[in-house]
Amino acid sequence: MKQTISENLQRLLKLHGDLSLSDLARETNIPQPTLHHIVEGKTKRPRRQALTALADFFSISISQLTGAISLSPIFSEKIKSSLKISTVPIIPWDHAKEWKRAKNNLLKFDEVILNHLIDENAFALKLSDSHMEPLFQEQSILIFDPSKTAKDRDFVLIYIKKLDLVIFNRLFVDHSKYYLKQDKKNGDANLIKLNFLHDKIVATLVEARLQF
Repeated sequence: MKQTISENLQRLLKLHGDLSLSDLARETNIPQPTLHHIVEGKTKRPRRQALTALADFFSISISQLTGAISLSPIFSEKIKSSLKISTVPIIPWDHAKEWKRAKNNLLKFDEVILNHLIDENAFALKLSDSHMEPLFQEQSILIFDPSKTAKDRDFVLIYIKKLDLVIFNRLFVDHSKYYLKQDKKNGDANLIKLNFLHDKIVATLVEARLQF
């Protein structure tokens, strides 16, 4: 189904780290009220000058911006490499455990853009509650790199076999022993001793983005 300029612009803002309209107005010299009307769908046919400025800023064509041509994929692998950027999919939590194996068989997800290169199997998750506050607020985007070796006090995503759960929290390393902090609903916490014959570190947190 053809996407509208309003839908495409909302997606582009999200892909660029939830870029605000005030920042976009400053970068493109388009008045913020004009951008607001476009995003809200009140302006169906923006002026050519505004379309050109937006397309140039997002490095896409006007046809892609307006929906005449599909916006996906926005960046080819060649462009990503030359610009030294990466796009990372925001996936459901229940896909994280087997993401590397299953990713090619799944539908395309929303993505976030990183201004650096990252492992091709990297992914992002969205916090759906506030149990990790104040460190990580609800709706934060957490970006994970499965190729990064986890160290003491890193935040990691770990699959605990006996619980059949993927848990996100801080890793503690004491010589050759590994523990994962587990928060309880009553505000307390305990440490789960990891057994790597069964448990596995899925990925290490490399960036967190606050969503407003």
